[in-house]
Amino acid sequence: MGWVDSAEVSRRDPPSKAEIAQVEDYRKRRAKVRFYADENFPMKATEVLRGMGSSVKTVQEVRLRAHPDENHAAYALRNRYVLVSCDRDYLDNRRFPLIHCPVIVVFDFGEGSIAEIRAAFRCLTRMFEAPQFYGKWMKIEASRSSWTESARFLNGTTARSKYRIFRGQIQEWVEKTEA
Repeated sequence: MGWVDSAEVSRRDPPSKAEIAQVEDYRKRRAKVRFYADENFPMKATEVLRGMGSSVKTVQEVRLRAHPDENHAAYALRNRYVLVSCDRDYLDNRRFPLIHCPVIVVFDFGEGSIAEIRAAFRCLTRMFEAPQFYGKWMKIEASRSSWTESARFLNGTTARSKYRIFRGQIQEWVEKTEA
């Protein structure tokens, strides 16, 4: 089928009343997502994220420099942080299975310019809007043009979805389905 506006995808499969109520409750509480930046996350990107109003802890601040990736994932999970990195090792589901992970976002910033960093951060839009859905069991692979979310749900199922922003709207890649 191709790219479809996320609003259209939501119209086809609307959220339940309980899900809508949960989002409203978190908005009233002004819940915010908190980030933990590992050693492979550029300081320039940390500064941009902080400039967007985000709370970001770094490995240097928590004194976990030179620790293995598993320690960073465990720290983020234990403290309810979203782990941000440029280290693709976190995408290895054998080392970091979704069921044992915090939310992990692995970025490709290209050359690392401020514009490229901001473009890659577009994947965080929904996370800022509804942080309660980004507590654990999700990996996001983000580039400047699109991002892929892999998630595990409470019932044990998993899903993989690809997104982009086109003309200011979030779009989702939807496969053609038989009617």
